[in-house]
Amino acid sequence: MTQNPKNPHLQADSVFTKIENAHLAVESAKKMVAAATMSLDEHAFVHAKQAIENAKEAITRAKTSTQDPLLLQCEKELADAHHQLTETMNHM
Repeated sequence: MTQNPKNPHLQADSVFTKIENAHLAVESAKKMVAAATMSLDEHAFVHAKQAIENAKEAITRAKTSTQDPLLLQCEKELADAHHQLTETMNHM
């Protein structure tokens, strides 16, 4: 394992780091979905869909045998963002 340059006491691939990366990916996806639904721009929709997929992958990488409350919240928020994007695209 390599050290995390921002927090040397944490390993770069620790469970905490993976959960934090998943959380940041979900936050990014939510912002991209909000921007896409406000602008109604086709390119923004494509980028928002990709951000959702990236966040799903980050959540999958962070999952362990125990269910983490933060990951459960991330999954819910991501599902809400996906629903928002889908509804907006269906009503265009």
